[in-house]
Amino acid sequence: MDKLDQLFKKVVGEQQEPYDPSAWDSLSKRLDAGLPPKSNPFLKWGLPSAAIVIGISLATWYFSDRTSPVSTPHATSPKQAKIETQDQRNSKDADVNVKSQEKNVPLNDSGEEYIPENAKANEVTIHDDIDLVEPEKVTPIAQGEHLTPNKPNAIESKKLENSENHSFIAFPSCAGEFTELKNSNSYEVIIKGDKVNVSIAANSSKKISFGTGTYQVVHSTNNAILQTNTINGPKGEVVLDELVYENGLPVQSVHVKTDATVSSLSYGKHTLDLPGKDVSINPFNKGTYAMELALTDEHGCTEKISTVLNVNDDYNLLAVNAFEPNSQDARKSTFIPFALTQRATPFRMIILDPNDGGLVFETTDANQAWDGIDKRFGRIADANKAYVWKVILSQPRLGEKSEYMGTVVRM
Repeated sequence: MDKLDQLFKKVVGEQQEPYDPSAWDSLSKRLDAGLPPKSNPFLKWGLPSAAIVIGISLATWYFSDRTSPVSTPHATSPKQAKIETQDQRNSKDADVNVKSQEKNVPLNDSGEEYIPENAKANEVTIHDDIDLVEPEKVTPIAQGEHLTPNKPNAIESKKLENSENHSFIAFPSCAGEFTELKNSNSYEVIIKGDKVNVSIAANSSKKISFGTGTYQVVHSTNNAILQTNTINGPKGEVVLDELVYENGLPVQSVHVKTDATVSSLSYGKHTLDLPGKDVSINPFNKGTYAMELALTDEHGCTEKISTVLNVNDDYNLLAVNAFEPNSQDARKSTFIPFALTQRATPFRMIILDPNDGGLVFETTDANQAWDGIDKRFGRIADANKAYVWKVILSQPRLGEKSEYMGTVVRM
């Protein structure tokens, strides 16, 4: 403010009005007459106003000149200094104008690109004595996730969880007997499947029986499915027909609905190597039997399917328990077990008296049935008496006994 006041005093002090003696005479007369003086408006207000305007202009120039950045030219040695000609300066100015039009940016009085003060404030100054280090690459994190000091971020945590080092648990490729599964992981797992829900502790093993189907290994803590395994094996269904008699033998037909091969069939104490899907067996004895069939598929996997076979009556060569020698029906006038007439198997049949055990009749020919004659006496046996018969087979069938016994009443 002191400089501004001095500037105003200087400007006002330099303003001097020209001396006019006649003006002072006229003014003196007016004063003497008591009349109000007639002043010149320009002299009263114009000169002071002009002085004020000039002062403000000078003050504006003075302060703007102090705040404007002054470019300090680099020192140039006399040997490197070059003198620009007027043509060179004109050419340089023209290039500056062209570049300014291309960039569409304003230029200052020196022909340089005009940079606002706020833009200069954002400029970064690089010092020679500071080493610039390239910043480390930082993995971006998803929106809403935060970094925790000394801990992996959320994305890394999820990755670690999803890609947890899971040691594969070896499952059998085929269904069958008990298989030992080893869990070498540091956490407990659960084996889930059809009729299977078994947990295996960390770093331990357990024996499990698997049938055909799909099984999953599940993390016991977060229920994550760690692996899925399919155990192969043939599947089938057993269909039993009604028991019938064919050629004097009991016949049970067994049908297996499967795409696999039937390698064996067993029931009771008997095992038959009869490959095929349609099998016939001869159940000779009364009882309930567990029937089991072994199947083999194209992968070499085997499976056993089972069912229950019920036999209501003992097989006794289809023998009747009475006959009448005087009957006109040939089927009732003699006695011989009917199966012997159909099977064509070697045999020996004897008829015994139950009172003394004496031999009443004997034959090895199915066409020679007992007609009721007691060969001991050469006459018809006593009527209404039960006699004991016995048949011995020299070539019995599988599962068949070699001796059959019964009683028959002579009517």
